[in-house]
Amino acid sequence: MLPVADFRRCSGSVCRGLAQFSELGRAWGGALKEDEIARLLPIVRVSFCATCAVLLLIVIHTRPVLSGVPEGTWLLANRVAVQVFECSGQLCGRIVWLLRPRTPAGQPDLDHLNPDPSLRQRHLCGLTIIWGLQPDGPSHWTDGWLYDPKDGVTYDVTAELTASNTLSARIYRGVPLFGRTEILIRDPQLSFDGRC
Repeated sequence: MLPVADFRRCSGSVCRGLAQFSELGRAWGGALKEDEIARLLPIVRVSFCATCAVLLLIVIHTRPVLSGVPEGTWLLANRVAVQVFECSGQLCGRIVWLLRPRTPAGQPDLDHLNPDPSLRQRHLCGLTIIWGLQPDGPSHWTDGWLYDPKDGVTYDVTAELTASNTLSARIYRGVPLFGRTEILIRDPQLSFDGRC
C-alpha cells in the first residue's frame, strides 16, 4: 500500500485529490495500493482535463455577446436626427437632419455657441455630436460624450437599446443622477427640407 506521504512523485491538484481519496479510503478501513493509484491516475487526469474543457466552453458561450451597433438614423429631442455608426470599436453619431437647418437669413446653421471661438463657424449639418460610447454588455454603452450645440456644452452619456427602435440615452455632467434621459426613435419620418 502507498501511504499519503508517498505522493511526492505526483504534483498538482490531481494528486492532492488522490491523496485525499487515499485518506478517505484509510478512514473506511482500507487504503489504495500503488498499482491501483497508477491505474487511476491517467483516468483522473483525463477526467480533470475534460471537466476543465467543459467549464471553459460554458464560460465562453455564456459570456455576454458584444453589443451590436444600433446603426441607423435616430431622432433626438424632436429637433435633430443623428446617424449612429461605429467608430474605432465605439459608438458615434453625426447630425443628418435638423428641425431648423438654416438661419432666418437662409444661411446654414453654425455652431455659434461652441466654447472654442475657432469652431464657431463650423456647420451643424454633418457634425459628430456623439462619440466614445463603449460597449458595456448587450445593448448597453457607457463612457461616451454628447456635444449639445444648443448650449455649447459637452455632456457625459450612456445609452441602452430598450427596444429595436428605441434608444434611451442618459445625458449628464459628472453624476448621472442629476442628468436627463432622452429617448431616441429609430428611422423617424423626417421632412425633406431639414436634411443635411
